[in-house]
Amino acid sequence: MDPPSNKTRQPLTNVSNNVSQRLQKHSAASTEQSELSHPFDRLSDEVILQIFKWLPKKSLLACGEVNHRFNRVSKDETLWVRLDLSCRRIKTDALSDILNRGIVVLRMSQASIARPDNMSDAEFSHRTKLQYLDLSMCTVDKDVLCALLASCRSLIKLSLENVPLNEQICAEIAANPTLESLNLTMCSGISATGMRTIAKGLTKLQSLNVGWAYLSSEAVTELVHNLTPHILRLNLAGCRSTLGNEGLAVLVKRCPRLLELDLSDCTQLNSEAIQLVCRLRKLEYLSLSRCYNINVTSYLSLTDLRSLLFLDLFGLMSDNAIATLQHSFAGVGINKFYHSSVARPTVGTRRTSIWGIRTRE
Repeated sequence: MDPPSNKTRQPLTNVSNNVSQRLQKHSAASTEQSELSHPFDRLSDEVILQIFKWLPKKSLLACGEVNHRFNRVSKDETLWVRLDLSCRRIKTDALSDILNRGIVVLRMSQASIARPDNMSDAEFSHRTKLQYLDLSMCTVDKDVLCALLASCRSLIKLSLENVPLNEQICAEIAANPTLESLNLTMCSGISATGMRTIAKGLTKLQSLNVGWAYLSSEAVTELVHNLTPHILRLNLAGCRSTLGNEGLAVLVKRCPRLLELDLSDCTQLNSEAIQLVCRLRKLEYLSLSRCYNINVTSYLSLTDLRSLLFLDLFGLMSDNAIATLQHSFAGVGINKFYHSSVARPTVGTRRTSIWGIRTRE
């Protein structure tokens, strides 16, 4: 028999070992590639949450569509404390979904809320956590606004500047016992009943602006007789023929803690009003601009008001007369503020905050 050839193949054990090594390398490469394709899988929810906190709201909404985990983390309430939707158009169902995420500070000035075809869709199913809400100059149907406010019971500051109201909306406003600041500048539809509901219901109110809301005489009467004695800042500008000395006397007696009082364009007031105002011993700011029936010399009586810091008398005196009056009011700034800031959410150029609270990250 011929001897075995030297060109025989390698033992089977060696072949088996080589195949195992190749499989191990392929498996390791596949695992590494899998891990690199899903790097977030190696991060905890807490870490992802911290990353999401740096994202703008639009990107955050996009992340919520990536997968179930991102959707869950992106809805964490800590990411939705504040939101700015000013000048936007938004559907009611979308607004409801956003509010359910736990928003506390919401700016929607000059926004537009679309009225749904079926008003049952305008109902907000959950109580919101809103505390600061700015709807100044917002375009919104009264029924939708009523439904929105019906979901709010923890409001601290609210602005509805230049938004039409009705008695039902006034009742929803008054159902927020924690409300401290209310801006109703240029609002229409505030009846005597609505004014009484607001004045009686908001016992913790500190700042109220109803300037140029065209309140009737009955509405003004309800206000001065029922307004909380704790009020500190009040704007009644524009009550041309509805607020006189008698109503002012009731207000001064009921609200002795007033720090700011704007009576601009209350043309029924006369010189007696000066003596009434002097009873407000804590008053720091007073506006009597365009109160034409008050005798100019009557203003000198305000020197007895030691707490007074600012006095606005626009449209009443010449520059020379103002300069002369300034000598009698040492330390008092005269005609320093063209517009009232009482209860208003945004003053000046600060367009990224309401009542001093940032609405944009």
